[in-house]
Amino acid sequence: MKFTQFRVTNFRNIHDSGSIRVNNITAIVGQNEAGKSNLFEALYRINPFDGNATYNIDEDWPVDRWDEKDEKAIVCQANFELDEHEIESLFDAARKASEDSEEEPALEELPSTFTLQGTGYYYVEPHFWPRGEQSDQLDQIKVNAWAKQNVPKFVYIRDYEMSGSQMELNDLQRRRNQVSWDELTADEQTILTVLELANVELDDFIEKGSTPEGRTIRSFDKRSASSFLSQQFQKLWTQKKVRFEIEIDATTLNIFAEDDVVGMPVRLNRRSTGFRWYVAFAWKFTHASDGQFSNCTLLLEEPGIHLHYTAQRDLLKVFERLKTSNTILYTTHLASMVDLGYPERIRMVENLEGSSATVREGVVSKQKGPMAVIEMSLGLTGSMSGLLGNRKTLVVEGGDEALILNKISGLLRSAERQHLSDSIYIWASEGASKTPMYAAFAIGQQWQSGVLLDTDEAGHQAKKKIDELYLSKLAEKDEKCFRVLMLGAAAGIKKTDAAIEDLFPDSFYLDLVNEAYGYSIKLDELPVDGSDMITKRVESVLKSKHGLSGLDKGRVVGKMLQKFDEWTEPKHLPAGTLARAEKLFKTINSAFGAVN
Repeated sequence: MKFTQFRVTNFRNIHDSGSIRVNNITAIVGQNEAGKSNLFEALYRINPFDGNATYNIDEDWPVDRWDEKDEKAIVCQANFELDEHEIESLFDAARKASEDSEEEPALEELPSTFTLQGTGYYYVEPHFWPRGEQSDQLDQIKVNAWAKQNVPKFVYIRDYEMSGSQMELNDLQRRRNQVSWDELTADEQTILTVLELANVELDDFIEKGSTPEGRTIRSFDKRSASSFLSQQFQKLWTQKKVRFEIEIDATTLNIFAEDDVVGMPVRLNRRSTGFRWYVAFAWKFTHASDGQFSNCTLLLEEPGIHLHYTAQRDLLKVFERLKTSNTILYTTHLASMVDLGYPERIRMVENLEGSSATVREGVVSKQKGPMAVIEMSLGLTGSMSGLLGNRKTLVVEGGDEALILNKISGLLRSAERQHLSDSIYIWASEGASKTPMYAAFAIGQQWQSGVLLDTDEAGHQAKKKIDELYLSKLAEKDEKCFRVLMLGAAAGIKKTDAAIEDLFPDSFYLDLVNEAYGYSIKLDELPVDGSDMITKRVESVLKSKHGLSGLDKGRVVGKMLQKFDEWTEPKHLPAGTLARAEKLFKTINSAFGAVN
């Protein structure tokens, strides 16, 4: 079952959020106090993992509309698309009985698509309504009962950090039996998660501690649990190798962590806040993908806020793995928690007059708060944003492309040859996969802009995403504000695949590789099958004959910079480079309607 969209109304500072489309990973971006948490609070209660969560009109109705309180008002609606098997299951379970007999009426062929809409109210528990062909043949009470059993639960995680302090297992046992999951502390939840992941049953674990034989068996349980938790954590944490050790004295449980730097076990409560945060999240992640949260929709409140930048990037990779078992929505005001490779996942929270919150799809907002997050993720400052907006902007795949194009253009400009127009500014992204994010921003800002992509699989994929997400939805007059150029055709490079390095002859680039690595690779050693891009051909030899993991382009560019210093006139360029460069600059200038 796929959670596809939701809408929040009449809840705290949200009069109407508008319809919010959901991907397998969705980032809710906005400043503090914008209303991100309120979106999750309202959505969670449609189908909460803890069934006790409800709306309270005296606490949740918007204060600026207090005199309009309506207990029958809709608070949240969430749509779930059913697959073929779920449609069959629903109709089998919820068909109306025949008026003339107890037999179920015969149905025509079941609909190919069907949606359940969960709706939350103040005065009654949420209901699930059928939306689709033949809905009138279903019994609403039965539909609701089926939905309660089959619609993915919402798990709202606000607090990930654990203190790492010691835990009394008999107290934990008592608390677990007396209160709901949501009423347990973060430490209590995490320890219970740890024990379940390690296949340790709390009651049995405590009972074993009452006899010498039981304590002996329990020592093996502890070692097994410690080993399992260490392995699971290492899959998600790449900063350093860490080993965990669970120690129990009578009913007192402590968790120790040891890494290669410290060299000895240290109680978890003595480790950094960021480390403890990641420990708790890593174990909850494992629980989500393989435990009681499996197939749930996870609502994550400001994940990664205590983590270093590198660990935040690790966390985004965790989300990519987690999306196979869960739908993920997370809030953030951190630029580093915005994945530039997926602009389609971003939803911007804006505050209207009276601080009412609404949600905009895409990476452009008219408000400074949410835009600051996007601009920082793209490496923009206020002055740069103004510069790009007042000039024609060409997005390229990376810094190497920007460096090479600027050097050659400057060389040709000084000789009054065809060069990149002075009105065009080159804006480097972080690889082909990230260019759609830059394109989305430029299109949203209505800049005169475009993108230059390598003619390879990654470049074609980026072009396809830009076309599908943005250009296909623009009016004809708006499409002229953004253009997509493929490097091979734009520069007249006679290869199937082409990158910026293919502006130069293959022999020139191979010489740079040999200088950088101290090898003596010859042109006839390069493969003729597969990609004809020079970097791909060189990389194949470095892997097969020299045992390297790949080509370090930065290392080669270092040698190229030395050559740049020797070039003072166009005639110094390697053979064929001048013609290709001039054609490329002419193509770019023409696409922008720019002149030298």
